[in-house]
Amino acid sequence: MIKNILYYNNPSSPKPSLSPILNSMGLHCVEFGDIFEDSHTDASFVMKVMNCIQSEGIHMVLSREYIPLLASVCEMKKLPYASWISSCPQQELLSKTILYKCNYFFCFDRVCANRLAGIGCENVYHFPLAVDTAAVEEKFPEGEEEASTYAYDISLLGSMQDGREILGELEGIPAYVKGYINGIEEAQIRVYGYNFVQEMLEEEVARDVLDKAGIQYGEMYFDNPVQLAADLINEEITAKERRRVAEKLGHEIKMYANQEEGQCLYRQSKINLYITSKSTESGMEQGALDILAAGGFCLTNYQPETAEFFEDGKEIVMYTDMADLVQKADYYLQHEEEREAIAKAGREKVMAQFSLHDRLTDLLGIVEESVG
Repeated sequence: MIKNILYYNNPSSPKPSLSPILNSMGLHCVEFGDIFEDSHTDASFVMKVMNCIQSEGIHMVLSREYIPLLASVCEMKKLPYASWISSCPQQELLSKTILYKCNYFFCFDRVCANRLAGIGCENVYHFPLAVDTAAVEEKFPEGEEEASTYAYDISLLGSMQDGREILGELEGIPAYVKGYINGIEEAQIRVYGYNFVQEMLEEEVARDVLDKAGIQYGEMYFDNPVQLAADLINEEITAKERRRVAEKLGHEIKMYANQEEGQCLYRQSKINLYITSKSTESGMEQGALDILAAGGFCLTNYQPETAEFFEDGKEIVMYTDMADLVQKADYYLQHEEEREAIAKAGREKVMAQFSLHDRLTDLLGIVEESVG
C-alpha cells in the first residue's frame, strides 16, 4: 500500500505544492525541491533522491511534470513514478526514458495522452486538472461574488510582448520558408479545437528551423524535429493571437503577469479572457479552471475538453473566431445579470467536480491497483 510519497516540486517552474493535501489524506509526503543541472545526468541529484527514498521508506515518487532523472531513479529502485502532466509543450516527453516500466503518465490533455500511448508508454491516463477547493473557499467565500465591485471590464493573463517571434529572430532562414511557416500560422490562428501545425510542417523545414534556433537534443531523446519545431511555431501563434485579440476587442484590457496576480482580479473583472496556448491541443488549462473556481466570468476560446466539461453559455462562454469573440465580449459586458449567473454556475461545477483532493485520491488509486 502506498503511504510514503516523495513529491518533487521543481524550483525552475514552481507550482502550488501538493504536499499539504497529500498529508491531509493521511499520507506521509516528503517534499523535495533540489535543482538539477541536466535532466538526464546529474549524479548529485540522483544520490540525494536515492538517499531520501531509502531514509523515508518511499513507496512512490510524484511530480507535476515529467523529470527523466526521477524516472531513472525509480526504474533502478523499482518504484512507481507518477507525473501529472499539466502544461504543454513538454520537450522532456521526447526523452527515451518515457518508455521505462516505472512510469505513470497522467495527462491533462487527451491528445498528449494518446501521443504517449502511441509511442509505446504503458501506463498513460487522461487526467484533467483540478483546484484546491478548500483553499478557494477560504480565499473566495461562497456568496461574496454577489458583493463584488468591478474595477475592470476585461482582464487577460500575459503581455502584448509575450511569446517568441521565431521568424524575426532567426537568421539564415530562406524567405520562402518564412512564408511557408507564416502561412501555417495564419491558417492555424483561425481554427480552434484542432491543431494541424505538425501535419503541415515538413521535416526538412522543421530541421532547418531548429538548426537556426540552436536547438539540439542528444541521444537520450527521440528524433522528432517536427514536434519540436511545431512547439516553437505554436508559441508564436499564441503570441500573435493575444495581440490580435487586444486590437479587435476595442476595449481597454487589464494585463497581469501571472496567475497569482490574476487571483486578485478574477472577481474585479467583468470578463476574464483566457487564451489557451496553441500547444495545448484539446485540454483545459489550469488558468481557466482557476478563474471559474474564484467565481469569475470566463470567456475563452473553444477547446474540445472545455466543451466536454462545461456547458457553453451556462457555466462558461467560448468563442470560435475573432468576430464571435468581439460579439460575445460586447454582449456580456452589457448583460450583468446573465454574466454573473454564468460565473456562479461555473464556480459550482468546479467546486463539485474538480477537487484536487478527489483527483489525487483517484491518481493514487490507479497506481496502487496497477502495482498490486
